[in-house]
Amino acid sequence: MTGRVTSVRRKARSGFTLLEVLTATVMFAVIMSALYSVFHGALHLRETAYDAFEKNVPKDYVVEIIKRDLANITVPNGILASVMIGERGEKGSLSLDRLRIHTVTGAVTDRDPWADIQRVEYSLEAGQGAAETGNQSGQSLVRSVTRNLLAPTEENPETQSLLEGVQSLKLTYYDGQDWLDSWDSTVRNDSTDTTTLENVLPLAIEVRIDFVPPEPGQRETLPIELVVPVAAKAVVSGQQQQGTTLSPTSKSSGKTGGTGGTGTTGSKK
Repeated sequence: MTGRVTSVRRKARSGFTLLEVLTATVMFAVIMSALYSVFHGALHLRETAYDAFEKNVPKDYVVEIIKRDLANITVPNGILASVMIGERGEKGSLSLDRLRIHTVTGAVTDRDPWADIQRVEYSLEAGQGAAETGNQSGQSLVRSVTRNLLAPTEENPETQSLLEGVQSLKLTYYDGQDWLDSWDSTVRNDSTDTTTLENVLPLAIEVRIDFVPPEPGQRETLPIELVVPVAAKAVVSGQQQQGTTLSPTSKSSGKTGGTGGTGTTGSKK
């Protein structure tokens, strides 16, 4: 009988008491809370780093985006690829140019199941610092992209701020003989009798981005300057255009920036 009672007591003691269950629950809750805090902190750090990257895109990355857009401009055909407009803008001695092009740089995805032709606009808009301080010299270089070019109604473009603290954006266009301050593909026509060009594109585009002068004690930000040849050719009727064999990089022979589409960051000598 005594052995049976001892066996029953041992079986009763083999389970967990209510206090042990509560203690284990509390410890589990503390561990899960710590893991959640670590996981949430990692996600917050990732989002903060991503936002900082979006707001301050590396200059080399910006240069590659601009070079890719300009080098792949499509010849205007009136269907998907419309006109190319380069507008001249000035504010005192500063250049506030604007460019509208159609380029074959769009990626076809499940979210954007349209053609690779997209409308891209480059312009300067008031940056965050300018809006807060009222300093209009600090602009933001904005790239606006419209993917669905056949939409029944005009869609709002997706905008991306590429650079902050921009003072001026200057664009010039090489037509084979001269560098022009503006461009309109709908009105560019050759006056000769043997050649008529419609919707002509420039042979190259020069881009210069200047930044706001630094505050005392800060390092100066060197301007970005590059020349990008345009791969697409204009529609030519009649004989081939004469007198357009000049190199589009001849204008930049006295610059420290790259030529022939190789953009670098530097200032003029």
